[in-house]
Amino acid sequence: MLNRAKLLPLSLAGLVVGVNPVMAQDPAPAPAPAPAPAPAPAAAAPAPVVVPKGTVGGQAAASTGAVDLDDGKVATAVVPAADVTHATELELSAGGLFNSGNARSVAMTGGGRFRIRRQKHEFSAGLVGNYGRASLPEADGTKVSKPTATNVQGRLRYDFFFHPRISFFGMATMRHDPFLGVGARLRVDPGFAFYILQEAKHRLWGEVGYDFQYDVRRVYDHRQNCSRDGMTYSCYALAVQNVPLSQSALIVDRALAVHSMRLFAGYVNQLSDVVTFMTGLEYIQALSPLKSSDVDPPKVGDPVIARTKLWVNWDAALSVNLRKNLAFATTFTLRYDNAPLPGVRRLDTITAVNLTYRFF
Repeated sequence: MLNRAKLLPLSLAGLVVGVNPVMAQDPAPAPAPAPAPAPAPAAAAPAPVVVPKGTVGGQAAASTGAVDLDDGKVATAVVPAADVTHATELELSAGGLFNSGNARSVAMTGGGRFRIRRQKHEFSAGLVGNYGRASLPEADGTKVSKPTATNVQGRLRYDFFFHPRISFFGMATMRHDPFLGVGARLRVDPGFAFYILQEAKHRLWGEVGYDFQYDVRRVYDHRQNCSRDGMTYSCYALAVQNVPLSQSALIVDRALAVHSMRLFAGYVNQLSDVVTFMTGLEYIQALSPLKSSDVDPPKVGDPVIARTKLWVNWDAALSVNLRKNLAFATTFTLRYDNAPLPGVRRLDTITAVNLTYRFF
């Protein structure tokens, strides 16, 4: 019989090495089994892309360009869009024409423009003036130097952008033009502007609103009776530049207020770093009074026929940079008044060539 005290250590030893205690009595132990093959290492996970803190919008790396230099391509850089809600612009322009000898004349034009935009608020101002003078023949054959153009116009405007593409604006314009028989013309225009394109160098927008116009006409103190629609009025003699009192037309109202509807379309395109094109078209339709009786009759002696009051204004400018802040600009201005004062033509145009200096 086996001694139990001797079997106990052998049994414990077999448990430790993983061998059956009964087989441990065999003097020739079986060879250990071959070790199982080691499992293949797991694929390494891709390293995460680390985005530097503080990057605006956490923009990803550019994916539109090649990063392999062997392909002969260069990766495109991410260029941030220009901030259209922050702008400061100031420019001055001046031009002139001088003739001597047989044709003696002088013409000068000048103006300035300022615009500042800060987030939802935008303020702009503009001033332009034209002056011309020439030697003109009189009835007796002599030549006298007389003004041929004298007008000044200033404008103030404020916009509040309650939407990125829509603003409410208020605009005031003052004009002085003796050749139109206007001592002062005040226009107040509130309305809404809708921006179809709103970029730093490319803008397209439209405006709709109300127009209030108040004219103070240039008149002589001399007054006389005149007939309008079968009624007799005490009329004023209109003082148009270079028109003598004996040839002055008669008007009923020395000052007149007109309520109208206003439509406008504007376009600005910086075609390149050198060339910029700007244009604007404005239509104003009078509502009250709708027509004006202070117009020329179709023929001398015919009755005065009231004419519908409306205005069309168009501006266009092409600017070419000569140096960093100096540009050569050609401007064209058209002003059409369907019911001007007597003795005043309906259409005026101004073509000017200026040098423009942009401060910022």
